[in-house]
Amino acid sequence: MFFLTVISRWLAAAPNFSSRATDSKAAQQPLLRLSARSEFHIAIFSDLHYGEEEDGWGITQDVNSTRVMNDILGFEDPDFVVLNGDLITGENTFLTNSTKYLDVIVKPLVQHKVRWASTYGNHDSQYNLSREALFEEEDKYSLSYTQHSPAGLPGITNYYLPLYAQEKDSDGTPIAILWFFDSQGGAEFQAPAGSQNIPNWVEPSIAAWFLATQATLNKKWGKSLPSLAFVHIPPTAFLTVQNNLLANAGVESAHFPGLNDDVPLAAEGDGTQDVPFMQALVNTPGLHSVYSGHDHGDAWCANWPSVTGVVNNGSTPHLCFCKHTGYGGYGNWNRGSRILKLSFGEEMEVETWVRMENGEIVQRVGLNKTYGTDVYPLEDGENYSV
Repeated sequence: MFFLTVISRWLAAAPNFSSRATDSKAAQQPLLRLSARSEFHIAIFSDLHYGEEEDGWGITQDVNSTRVMNDILGFEDPDFVVLNGDLITGENTFLTNSTKYLDVIVKPLVQHKVRWASTYGNHDSQYNLSREALFEEEDKYSLSYTQHSPAGLPGITNYYLPLYAQEKDSDGTPIAILWFFDSQGGAEFQAPAGSQNIPNWVEPSIAAWFLATQATLNKKWGKSLPSLAFVHIPPTAFLTVQNNLLANAGVESAHFPGLNDDVPLAAEGDGTQDVPFMQALVNTPGLHSVYSGHDHGDAWCANWPSVTGVVNNGSTPHLCFCKHTGYGGYGNWNRGSRILKLSFGEEMEVETWVRMENGEIVQRVGLNKTYGTDVYPLEDGENYSV
């Protein structure tokens, strides 16, 4: 009831949504299409944290982060890359150069001619770094598919990207949707030093926009489409999974293999503020899976749990942590990237694995109807040397 009340009140006063990015640049960019094998191959680079201690050890960190991205791009040759938040450690950068780290971050993508899209994280909004300025820098690149939130929404990176079949097989209707959400967090630009005054959850107004946009797209295309969602800070459902299925720190499940060293993980808000967003996720027909970062010591997938305040309506999405990719940020776990392979036949199928920085593959699982009962090797990725 709380969710419905919040959404209905907000929709009544909602502005007319329009995305600045779709007005010009996005309309001129090539459509995202499947490969010749009817697949779409995504590499997720999460928690890069460029810009720490730029007069000392941070320089080496950034060099190593770039090496990891270059190596993984070489191993995987993905069709697309998602930069899933905390691109920069904004509290360590200076006003004169904070957004210029974006140019360093995307250099490997430009060199490999790989298109990408971003969500922004809590460290991407700090005293000397604003999300708005970061977007303006990123938007200069033709390979960037990151879009600006519609006017009136909090945060910057709330948008969607349609995915199409190959041109010879396409009737003009997308075959899937990639959704991106801004979980916010951090501090307002030039806010008093030490403040962290931006809410760190996907707000109800964003959930309302999500549902309203779905309805518009479903009407336009005559059906709901399979989809994936990317958001930096994990919804509280991730914490519920950890508490129920992965309660012991460092202990893997054969059903849900992966790294589980951040216990308890840090989720959005206090467990109640993101209820409208979680309800919108489970109310989305065809939403296959949700991918988050933020917690550097976690890299696992699981099924959606029963969450307090959220009514499960039929099928629910899988949940996956990305892999800490950058050498910036806390923790010394081995670095890598979560990889997604989307395949299309009668329906969309998703296989995922973690490509480690040394080239090894761990945690390869099929996020299918039997996921949760299938048994996999225990591979947290920490037994591999760089």
